[in-house]
Amino acid sequence: MIENIKARDGKNLYICCWDKVEKPKGMLQIFHGMAEHAGRYKEFAEYLNDHGFIVYASDHRGHGKTAGNVDKLGYIGEDGFNIIAEDKHLIFDQMKQEHPELPMFLFGHSFGSFLAQEYIIRYGSELNGVVLSGSAAQKGPQVYGGRLVSSFERFIFGEKKQSNLMDKLSFGSYNKRFQDDGHQFSWLSSDLNEVKKYEEDSFCGSVFTTGFFYYFMKGLRNLYKKERLSLIPTKLPIYIVSGKEDPVGGYGKLVKQLFKVYKKNGIRDVQIKLYPGCRHEILNEINKNEVYVDILNWLNLIKR
Repeated sequence: MIENIKARDGKNLYICCWDKVEKPKGMLQIFHGMAEHAGRYKEFAEYLNDHGFIVYASDHRGHGKTAGNVDKLGYIGEDGFNIIAEDKHLIFDQMKQEHPELPMFLFGHSFGSFLAQEYIIRYGSELNGVVLSGSAAQKGPQVYGGRLVSSFERFIFGEKKQSNLMDKLSFGSYNKRFQDDGHQFSWLSSDLNEVKKYEEDSFCGSVFTTGFFYYFMKGLRNLYKKERLSLIPTKLPIYIVSGKEDPVGGYGKLVKQLFKVYKKNGIRDVQIKLYPGCRHEILNEINKNEVYVDILNWLNLIKR
């Protein structure tokens, strides 16, 4: 079922809702990644439907059908990172209104996982669990440098200009390990059929704007402040899953750092799993069925 919802500022948000569940036992909202869209999660969502979970996923601002058309991809608006987080809270409110008796879960992938990291600082007490996919602890000189470059470009060119420089700085090295596969986005998955689908999708793979990178880098700089991390409920279950060959996670290194950040902050139930041979999109990997089962088992085991 497809729906639309008006954001607090009147923006029309495009939503996919997979709700063919006879006896629902939980609800889950997906925060998709950068330069993709909610529709790519159809197979995973229907798998969860088959096992009792209703699934919602919206196209972020500047993405998919919420952007409106391919010419508007990559522009998320002023203070976009924070506003998207609030859009997701509005959707969770709608989900709770429809099924107030059901536990609520969050699945965030890549850019969506950083939104999820922000979301649990603000609204973690309203969730029963969160899955972070293709994530990392992104902090330090790289983020600081990205903020400086994007700030300069934003000042010179404005927020709506595509930033080839930030795109190259952010993703330019990601494909080097996989360039023999012959695809620009081989770093996404070892299943080249899935890579081809991504490359052929007009709503995927765009170069994003200076404004996107500016607000994203600003959001990343705020994620790991001690006083903000302390707002995450220590009883919130967190499951971190990633491919061991994922450059976003530093080939496992930055994923483990994220695990340590949450453990150090006193989160009692943090689990991590790295999949050998898998790249960035573990839901679209050759062994995706294993990943589906692992996530489902984790959802089922959480005490509700």
